[in-house]
This record gives sequence, C-alpha cells and structure tokens, in this order.
Amino acid sequence: MRALGIELSEGIRPRHLTAYLIAAFISSGYAGALAVLQPGLLATLGYATADQAHITGLLGAAQEAVLILTMGLFGVFADRIGRRSVYAFGLSFTALGFIIYPYAQNLPQLIAFRLVIALGGAAMIGMMVTVIADYSSDKDRGKANGLQGLIATFGAFIPPILGILPGIFVSKGFTELEAQQASFGIGGAMGIVGTAVVLIGLAPKTTVLVKQAQEPLSTMLKKGLAAAKDPGVALSYGAAFISRGDLAVTGAFMGLWLVQFGTQNLGMAPSQAMQELAVPRILTTVTGAMIGAIAMGFIADKIRRSTAVTLAAGLAGCVYLSVGLVDDPTSPWVFALLGIMGVAEISAFVSSQALVGQQAPRARRGAVIGFFGVAGAVGILVGTAGGGWLFAAFSPSAPFVLFGVLNMLVFISSLIIRSKIINPNSAEPG
Repeated sequence: MRALGIELSEGIRPRHLTAYLIAAFISSGYAGALAVLQPGLLATLGYATADQAHITGLLGAAQEAVLILTMGLFGVFADRIGRRSVYAFGLSFTALGFIIYPYAQNLPQLIAFRLVIALGGAAMIGMMVTVIADYSSDKDRGKANGLQGLIATFGAFIPPILGILPGIFVSKGFTELEAQQASFGIGGAMGIVGTAVVLIGLAPKTTVLVKQAQEPLSTMLKKGLAAAKDPGVALSYGAAFISRGDLAVTGAFMGLWLVQFGTQNLGMAPSQAMQELAVPRILTTVTGAMIGAIAMGFIADKIRRSTAVTLAAGLAGCVYLSVGLVDDPTSPWVFALLGIMGVAEISAFVSSQALVGQQAPRARRGAVIGFFGVAGAVGILVGTAGGGWLFAAFSPSAPFVLFGVLNMLVFISSLIIRSKIINPNSAEPG
C-alpha cells in the first residue's frame, strides 16, 4: 500500500501515516521552541546579559544529560510495549514542562522544569525517528525521511510564531512576564493535542517480536548498543551527533546572538529584537531546510545512503566554518548564508535517519534508534554546553566554527569506512 508516494510497511495504513505526520509536526515545533522563547524569558526574569549564554548552556546541558541517560531506555520500552504509548508519554510530559517553565522563581526551579521537558523530549524525539522507520519500506526510506524532514521544517515555523506572541501580548497590555507565561502555555497546548492524535491515530504495536520482547531490559540494551559494531550503524551515530548538534547550535545561539546584538547595539527591547531581527532570519533558515528536506529525500533513494551522509556532512562543514567570517549578524549577506545553512542541517538530519533506518535490525529498531538518539543528544550537549562557553569566552560565531570542524571530521570518516557498509535489506553496498 502506498501513501504520499511512499510504499508503506505491511499492516500500516495511510491513516497511521497521517497521524504520525501530525505528531511529527508538533514534535518538531517543540524541538526549536525553547531556543526561540528562552532568550526573551531569561531577559524578562532579570538575568544579566553576561550570564545568559552560560545559563542557556547550563539548561541545555541538563536537558541533554537526561536525553543521554534515558533515550536508549525509551527505545527498549518502545520495542517492548509499542511506539504509541512511549510517544504519548513524551508529548504529554513535554507539554507539562512548557506550561510550568515560565513560572520558575529561581535558577534551580528553571533547571527542574527543564528536566521535565527533557524527560518528555527523550521519549518524543526517539519515537519521531523510530515510527517513520517502521512505517516505510526500505526502497522509499529516503523519501519517507525526506517527507518527515519537510514536516519537521514546517514544524520549525512554530517557534518563530511563538516568538512573536510575547510582543503581541505586551501590545495588548500584558506585562513582559505575563506575555511569556501565555506564550509558553500555548506551546504546552500543542503537546496535549499531539498526545490525543498519537493515542487515537498511530498503529498498534509494530515490529515487536514476542521472543525479543520477553528478554530482560538489560539484555535488550546491550544488544541494541552492540549494533554499533556495524559500520553503517556507527556512521549513522556519527551523523546523528553532528546533525543534531548543528540544529542545536543554530537554534540556541543564532537567536541569542541576534537578541543580544539588538539590545546592546541597536537599543531594542528583548521582544522587539526577537520579532524584528531573530524571527526573519530563523524563517530564512527554515526556508532553506524545506528545500533541503525534499532534495535529500530523493537523493538518499537514488544513491547509497552512506554517500548521502558524506555529501551532507561536507556541505554542513563548509557552511558552519563560514559563520566564522560573520561580524554583524544583521548584514544582508548573512541571510543567504542562513538559507544555505538550512539546506545543510536538514540534509544531515534526513540522510542520517535514512541510514540508521536502513541499517537497524528490524527486531531491535527501537533500541538501536534509541542509541542513535543518544548520539544526537551528545551532539546537542556539546553544541549547547560547549557552545555556551565558546559564545561567552570567545565570540558568538565560535560554536558554529566548532561544528564546522566536527562536520568535516565526520565527512572524512565517512569516506574511509563507506566501502565497508552493506545494506542488510539487499546485501548491496549501503
């Protein structure tokens, strides 16, 4: 059976794919929402400009620590009890975290509320990748992940919309804090809707073998981790590291850079700087990502998926290194660079997912993709925590340069090992 040009796996119906795409749209909106809303919230809560980068890094590090510790476990649970239950848990906890986040009275509370979001995010992000791998046949895996990447790109329009809301609420007579609380509350409502869609619309348990589901959790974890001995799985983990790190650096520090530039150099209020400087440039990156998602989806089905990863890593390396040349982030030429950045980061995202979906053993797909998520979480941790320090200690462009170097390392590594990668579904080079 086919839907939206994709051959579906046995037992999957178009309605299941439709429900998944709605959930992926909401999940993707959450992926960048904190990066857009948080700079304004930190300023509203009274944190000094000099401390905001460090706090951003600290909060990001706390979240990624939770993801690293729990994503593999959530993947194992998904193999045992099904994707639907784990996905619903993730969306509902993320929603709860957003609702309470702007009510934090101090930094420890802010960290605690961020951990609630992190726990939900660990389940939500892992299932977003696992379900599309379940639902698509191998020959259309690239297009399926390209479609998911396109939906994720549409979801990326949600954070800029949320970013505009505080300014709108302030213009209606809200205080800055009330405006932040209302905006985060709207963000939380998305997760409630997503939870209902997942529970009603996703397929029942898929790809869970009775024998494997009865194994001890420790055994499932060990065998899921051992899958990295396959060079294709190992490369996908490396690609997950850079692709998620790319997205994290762009999301966390491009908006912060622009808000600080507007408040320090142009005399803007935080909400004004977000609305007039950050949002248009974020939308430029999103537009590039829309183009990249479609293009890489087709490319990944036409060439070896390891080659697709190589191309994406090389492009991203060049783009992120180029950010080191930026002194004024409001310069007109930076718009073009951000558009290409969008193409590069979504290409790395789509190609890495297509590769891990191809290489992951069917019976342990949840666990393997869970560890794929862990690799991505480590990339985000390096991007946010390390990037926060680099941002404050050296320059706002330093986190981007770091990931330019890391992308080039994955590019070189992929050239070395790609001849050893075999597609387990066809016994041909992968």
